[in-house]
Amino acid sequence: MRLADRALTWAALAPGLLFLGAVFLLPAVALLRISVWEFEPGAMMRPGFTLAHYVTFLTDPFYLSKIGLTLRLAVIVTLVTLALALPVAYFLVRGRFAGKGLLIGLLLSPLLTNFVVLVFAWIVLLGDNGAINKGLLALGLPEPLRLLYSEAGVVISLVHISLPYALVPLIAAVGQIGEDIEGAAMSLGASPWRTFFLVVLPMTAPGLAAAAFVTVSIVLSGFAFALFVGGDAVLIVPLLIWEQVSRTLNWPLAAAMAVASSAILFLMLLAGLGLARALQRRRRAA
Repeated sequence: MRLADRALTWAALAPGLLFLGAVFLLPAVALLRISVWEFEPGAMMRPGFTLAHYVTFLTDPFYLSKIGLTLRLAVIVTLVTLALALPVAYFLVRGRFAGKGLLIGLLLSPLLTNFVVLVFAWIVLLGDNGAINKGLLALGLPEPLRLLYSEAGVVISLVHISLPYALVPLIAAVGQIGEDIEGAAMSLGASPWRTFFLVVLPMTAPGLAAAAFVTVSIVLSGFAFALFVGGDAVLIVPLLIWEQVSRTLNWPLAAAMAVASSAILFLMLLAGLGLARALQRRRRAA
């Protein structure tokens, strides 16, 4: 690329980069600064430097248990979401049927729905007298399942909201795989299932990594679902941060929790990208 072309490219990118820097980078820097300030009861915080909040969050048994709970929910929701989203994405890309556009619109409709509406819809559905338990009781279940204010309810609601976000990169990833590649694999004797797992799956690794990152981000920011669907039974890190901000008024500890959670998310992203590259290398070697 010529120097003039590079200069033109950076000039075109500059407004967007400046906007992203102002919206995301500056608040992140402010959050990092607050996380090392000292907590002062009555005044919330006092300028200074201390790592005590990070030590408390990363060593206290109570907080460690909640970090473990949050990571467990993130892994479960991510695995379930990917297991549902990839076959659906493949079907939507490869399938040829009437109403395909309508089906895609319905699957992506949660993207256009307010989170508050979705939260209260799931409260109604998951309650003891909700539609799900009524259907199960009609099928012969002796008593309602405990879905509301439970981990199961939070997982169900988070999978629902994460699914359309995961479908977007996976539809794009599957769409880049030529049907001739699958045809070549099957012409060499591979069954459709073997072709899917040994050809399609590795080639969609970047899309899977992007979908996983988005899903984990939703879990780590799923404050409303954890609060109203999970309640005190599912006290994850976003709820702990909210409690420190609104009740305890320990803003430095809340900032340290947020920074540490973001660092954990970044490490998980790197692990996902490493796995995606490993899958691609395995495909090339095969």
